[in-house]
Amino acid sequence: MENLIFGLGVMLIGLLVVFVGLIILIGFIKILTMVTSHLSGEKKKASAPAPATEPVKAPVAAPAQPEGVPAEVIAAITAAIASVWEGETGFVVRHVKRITNASVWNRAGREEQTYSRF
Repeated sequence: MENLIFGLGVMLIGLLVVFVGLIILIGFIKILTMVTSHLSGEKKKASAPAPATEPVKAPVAAPAQPEGVPAEVIAAITAAIASVWEGETGFVVRHVKRITNASVWNRAGREEQTYSRF
């Protein structure tokens, strides 16, 4: 019985140490992000004011018919990029090139990168 109480005490102390360490780590990260955002805010204030810009319009797919890629495919690619795009500036798909003569290792790497995000 004495060993059980001693083990529970050690477990409790271990849990407290871990959680206190995590709380300190979270506080340190929050302080660090506040300091870096404050420093980057000062740099932005020190620079010349940016000219007013228009709101970003919907991206326009450029025609890429010489490669034989249908317009629907280009529209789908552009829509996929627009759904993932997080920047404030717009973009235009200027060229779509189908890769058919890629090596086996190249295709395997591309598939691994594609399927690892699901």
